[in-house]
Amino acid sequence: MLPISTAKDSFRWLLPTLDPAPLSLPLGLVKVSAGFPSPAADYQDERLDINEYLVRNAVATFFFPVEGNSMEGAEIFAGDVLVVDRSLRARDGHVVVAFVDGERLVKRLSSRGQTVQLLAEHPAYPPLVIRDGMEFLVWGVVIGKFKRFVV
Repeated sequence: MLPISTAKDSFRWLLPTLDPAPLSLPLGLVKVSAGFPSPAADYQDERLDINEYLVRNAVATFFFPVEGNSMEGAEIFAGDVLVVDRSLRARDGHVVVAFVDGERLVKRLSSRGQTVQLLAEHPAYPPLVIRDGMEFLVWGVVIGKFKRFVV
């Protein structure tokens, strides 16, 4: 398991600013249709601040790029950037970032009685059962993600 100070130093580029500057972008009043377009789609009157929308606790919010395909069933793909909040208490069913024997993973937390597992969202990956003697730490709860479609 990585000591906390080592983990913090390793992820310094992921630390949010303590007072993030507002990033206010246009927000359409009409939802985007996946069917036929709405005549009012060009009308906009509101703005969306990404920090306000995704960052509830700036000092406890971190961003992690994703690699691998084990969470595709949860719509988490390689190249996505996860928004992780360390101030939230992880509960059964939450998608979490966890350290297991020094390896950082993103998985769904399953906690039933005395059994704790980390579940992949891809049929090729079996559940990871947390056993006595394993180093295990739920580091934070995934609250959102960023996805880029065009580079």
